[in-house]
Amino acid sequence: MNEGLTLSGDLSEINLPSILMSLYRERETGRLTINDGPTVKSLYLRDGSVVFASSSDPDERLGECLLRRGVITVAQYLESAQQIRPGRRQGEILVDMGAISPEELVEGVIQQLYDIIFSLIPCSSGSYRLELEDFSTEDLITLNVSMPVLLCRGMERVTRWSNIYPIVGPPENRIRRAPLMPAFYHELELTSDQEHVLGLCGQGISIKSLLDASYLNSFETYRLLWIGITLGLVERLAEGRQGAEAAENLESVIDQYNDMYSYLHHSLGDRAAESAAEAMAVVSQAYPALAANQPGLVQYGLLDVDRLLDAMRTEAGGKEEALRQFLDEVLYAFAFAAQKHMEPARVQAFQAYVQSHRSQA
Repeated sequence: MNEGLTLSGDLSEINLPSILMSLYRERETGRLTINDGPTVKSLYLRDGSVVFASSSDPDERLGECLLRRGVITVAQYLESAQQIRPGRRQGEILVDMGAISPEELVEGVIQQLYDIIFSLIPCSSGSYRLELEDFSTEDLITLNVSMPVLLCRGMERVTRWSNIYPIVGPPENRIRRAPLMPAFYHELELTSDQEHVLGLCGQGISIKSLLDASYLNSFETYRLLWIGITLGLVERLAEGRQGAEAAENLESVIDQYNDMYSYLHHSLGDRAAESAAEAMAVVSQAYPALAANQPGLVQYGLLDVDRLLDAMRTEAGGKEEALRQFLDEVLYAFAFAAQKHMEPARVQAFQAYVQSHRSQA
């Protein structure tokens, strides 16, 4: 710990979740104070995790929090407020009055702390001051939750696009799942749909293709990517690779075909994996190198772009033409296997979808 160090800055230049994750990784202890106009809030961290929070906002005091949640009545709130004195907190007064139990006091304080912390996560204006020094929590009710879990819960509540988009970027950006997932990953308790999105990231995918394949709506998918980037679950790939123009053209072609594969995969429901596996078994005979290591088509209806581009490096000349031939073979084989399990109306809808997209591919 860099004890005694004080840092300050402007929240318009760096988002708060990134600051908190940095403090978590460094296992820092100290107080982070956020000043946004008339309101001052502080987060107290020990070994990289928030254990306590305070706020100057009257509406974030314990009595108001208990009243909002219906734990106490207006009469109990007013009576206890009149008895507050130095060294005599409202929570203790409410327990002495019999308005709440000691257990309800603990739960109430914990919820109050969550409210203060979560209110800070979308904050993008004001100043911050970080003082790295130890502090006492004697006589305080403290939190015992890891920083990544706390941030994940709080960021999932954020509805401000202005917090999310600058971090994730436009749909043309590419992202991939972190090569080594952090130890706290399974503590996050992600939903199956969230797990699905992170699984799609694999070795690399454009955000546009991810949006098309995600079961979450577009905003929820972007928010999950924001969380993933902040916590280190996914990473942005560098824009413009070396040699780049040709590679970007090939990526664009693969992404357009992936749109068609994912549409068909989604339309098939429970029969999707079976049909995709059948298609890849056929295509592998003619294109063993390109079809190798592509479980994503079976699982999600998506070919792994980076693996496919790596395989294309062995192709001599005419790379785009060779790639299109392979992608067409996958499409035809997948569609042929799929049509055995689709109603005629579904087949017609898919054919119309392919016709409109092939003109762009």
